Order: sequence, then C-alpha cells, then structure tokens
Amino acid sequence: MKRTLIALMLANVALVGCGSDDNNNNVVEPPVDPEPPVVETVAIADAETMAVADLAFNAESGVVTFALATDDGKAITGLQDEANLTAFNLAYVGLPEPKKRNHMTEGDGPGAIKVTLPAHQQQQFPCTADDCQVEITESEATPGSYTVTPVNFKWDSVPVTVKAALTFATEKVTIAPEWTDITQ
Repeated sequence: MKRTLIALMLANVALVGCGSDDNNNNVVEPPVDPEPPVVETVAIADAETMAVADLAFNAESGVVTFALATDDGKAITGLQDEANLTAFNLAYVGLPEPKKRNHMTEGDGPGAIKVTLPAHQQQQFPCTADDCQVEITESEATPGSYTVTPVNFKWDSVPVTVKAALTFATEKVTIAPEWTDITQ
C-alpha cells in the first residue's frame, strides 16, 4: 500500500509540475477591412448615355437625391460644375386637398363660360452658368451620387400632393423630365 501511495503522490507531483504548454505570446491580428471596390467613372462631359437611379424628392425641403451612371454602369462625375450643363431645371407643383371641381361651367349671362382651376403652387429652380438656383453636391464616398438642394425653397401653404421633376442636359445627352407624385 505504501508503494501505491507513493506512486500516486509522484504522479500527482508530475501532473502539478506540468503546466500548460499553451504559448500565450500569440498575437491576434485585427481583421483587415477590405478596400472599397474601385468604381469606374466617366466625366459628365464625356458621357454618351445617362441614366438616373434611386431618384428621391423631399417635398418638405425640396432636396433631391439620385445616382447618375452610363448605360454600361460607369458612375458619372462632375454634374456639380455648371459649365458641363447646357440645361438644368428642378420643378415642384403643390396641390391642395383634392376636391370635386367643376372646371368649366356656364357663367353668368348668355354665352358666358366660367373656368376655374384648383389652386396650386409652383416652384422652379433652374441652373445656368450665369444663375444657379440650386446647390449640387456629389458624394465623396460614392462617385456619381448627388444631392441637389434648391435655394429658397418654401411653400406658401403646405400642399397635400406634390409633383416633382428633374431635367438636365449636356451637349451629348438630355435627361427628360418625368413627373413623380409625392403624397404628404
């Protein structure tokens, strides 16, 4: 029994003496952020085609955001330089709450015609080399993404429905206006 007890004590001392073999000098490298993908770009003056994507109008502030690219996906840069544009216009039309209206009726007296139209508000913001009524900003992080802020945008009374359109042109390409309905 003495031998068994001595053997167990020696085994226990051997186990206690053996520490961890783990090497605590391992340095964990932080993950490396991948480089952002390279976006192929083309200057607006050189673009043969243009397409507007992600067009968003804000009817309260008048701010418009969108992305501009060629048909083959190259981001178009340089819209903010008015010298690149031959035409630019941002337009808003604000309409009051819809009502049933009789726009054309017989007026007072024989043969008189009375024409009434719903009240509306209109705001236009052109931009030429001589007079630009918007601030155009291109995103530094995302080439070809723009924010257009009209100068002095203000409704006389808050409209219920707003229609908005953006159009611009270079010497080579024209973006035709498409009216977008914005319900408040």
